[in-house]
Amino acid sequence: MPLSGQVAVVTGSSRGIGHSVALAFAERGAKVVVNSHSDVTGGEALVQTIKENGGSALYVQADVADTTDVERLFTASEEAFGPIDVLVNNAGLTEGMPILDSTKEHWLRMLNINFLSTVLCSVRAARTMKERGTGAIINTSSIRGFDATGREGVMAYSAAKAAVNNFTRTLAKELAPNVRVNAVAPGFVETSYMDRTDDALKESWLDIIPLRQFIAPDDIAGAYVFLAESPYMTGTLLTADAGFTLGRG
Repeated sequence: MPLSGQVAVVTGSSRGIGHSVALAFAERGAKVVVNSHSDVTGGEALVQTIKENGGSALYVQADVADTTDVERLFTASEEAFGPIDVLVNNAGLTEGMPILDSTKEHWLRMLNINFLSTVLCSVRAARTMKERGTGAIINTSSIRGFDATGREGVMAYSAAKAAVNNFTRTLAKELAPNVRVNAVAPGFVETSYMDRTDDALKESWLDIIPLRQFIAPDDIAGAYVFLAESPYMTGTLLTADAGFTLGRG
């Protein structure tokens, strides 16, 4: 369905992919709820930008891996704009750690931020969507969540994104026919994580990407718009990776 007039919650949207998705949705007429856990300044600045451009937006600080905060986020959204139409589960974090040095705390942190937050927000949104008989959930996965593309240095993150993939497809079956559930699996996107990455490592990635380019957040936002507006798409893991998962042959 067209995004104009729709209420969209975008978690982890103060910067990076989520920031671009929130802007793209607002440009298409959606009422956008911007969220972040710690970057309050970035979230509030994004809301101001959307309003200056004639859109409707609200910022809610919340830890979406916490049940109480999730409820507060959705309650604030409903009070401001009404029932949610689209949920984008984008909150996430990559932290590298060699497996032999990893701890239970590290694994739980990665699973909570990258997977459990998706579950908690999806469950809360789905209650309203099922009752209304309509809605769309879009999860942010990663190429690291696919078979054979997990990266050793970020094994916990890779496992969490693999869980997101399975959850997406299973939830799509559970919530059909009226609520659609899809995911975008980005490749190498030019976010703050890439800014912290060694140049030699980035060059090695470019060597195995067929299109020989990294992806701008504004470009990948189009994948989320497509899934939000396409009434026939559900259970899809849309890969946007400039060909990385094709392999080298």
